[in-house]
Amino acid sequence: MLRVIIAFALALTLLTGCGTMLPDGVIYPTITPDETISAVHTVAVSFTFERQPVEFTLSVDGGLYAGAAAADKEVIRFGNARANDWIEDYFPAFITEPHQQSFYNSLLTAFRTVRDQRGLDSDRYAEMLTAYVQSITYRVDPDDLSPKFPVETFVEGAGDCDDKTLLLAALLAREGYDVAVLMFEPEQHVALGIRADDIAYRDTGYAYVETTVPGYIGQVPESLEGGITLESEPRVFRIDGGPTEYTAGAQVAAILDARARAVAEADDLAQAIVQADDTLADLETSVRSAYDDLQRLKATGAYTQYNAQVDGYNALVAEYNRAIRERNDLAERHNELAAIDRAVADGSSDRAETYARVSSF
Repeated sequence: MLRVIIAFALALTLLTGCGTMLPDGVIYPTITPDETISAVHTVAVSFTFERQPVEFTLSVDGGLYAGAAAADKEVIRFGNARANDWIEDYFPAFITEPHQQSFYNSLLTAFRTVRDQRGLDSDRYAEMLTAYVQSITYRVDPDDLSPKFPVETFVEGAGDCDDKTLLLAALLAREGYDVAVLMFEPEQHVALGIRADDIAYRDTGYAYVETTVPGYIGQVPESLEGGITLESEPRVFRIDGGPTEYTAGAQVAAILDARARAVAEADDLAQAIVQADDTLADLETSVRSAYDDLQRLKATGAYTQYNAQVDGYNALVAEYNRAIRERNDLAERHNELAAIDRAVADGSSDRAETYARVSSF
């Protein structure tokens, strides 16, 4: 995951004239569709959820996309309006911009069809929308770090942390979920929050959702690109959605705990296997030496000495074979733990099945 710098531009415009004092106010980014464009963008959606492909195509109005791409992403503040808290409505403005409503309706209609066909409950539906956004290519625009409107991210099939978070927040909010944008200012990172008491991130009341890479709802990345870890308290910008919460947090917590325990035990076993290999090497040397002594005694006809040393040789061989079995048992257990680690790492888009697999660990 690349480190993303989020730029928020604030344009202060002093307006005077004719002795009239203008009212305080803030102008947030808006879309003016390009009416000269009649073409549409056909976007193929393809990702995997619960081990099955999700595929459909969607047409997006070209004028809407062009207007979104050309829109000024800065905030204009005039008068004495909201000098310090204008950002409270900055992220929501990209989501609630009204010209995107038909786009949202079309996209969610496609997702609802998949939901109904597969009989997804509200938790699995939230996970499917999350898996979709996580599947979108993570890409930072080196020339423009301003957030994109969700319609831009969808059409372009790429975006950075704030772009992808805004798209997911828009979809979940319109499906009635209680969501928020989590902004980590010192780390220059943005993530999604979804209401979930079981796995709430710090004191936010929301479960953390990383949108830049695949992961479980509630799974906080160990580090971001460059080894950066999330240490600051995020600013929470609630998106006007609904009351629906994510209720599978206990299962996610159990999955992540199982993985942590598996990794810790595997690390200990790895050290034990190294020690077992050293012991085997020493035993093999002893066995070979004893065998060579026996062959030398046999070749010289010293059968009395030969017979006296046979039992000692056989005991060494038995000890060596026992050490091999013990070492292989360690390796087998290590492989079982590695399989749990892989299952959890690869199973974020199939939480229910992954939980069933690791719940007995």
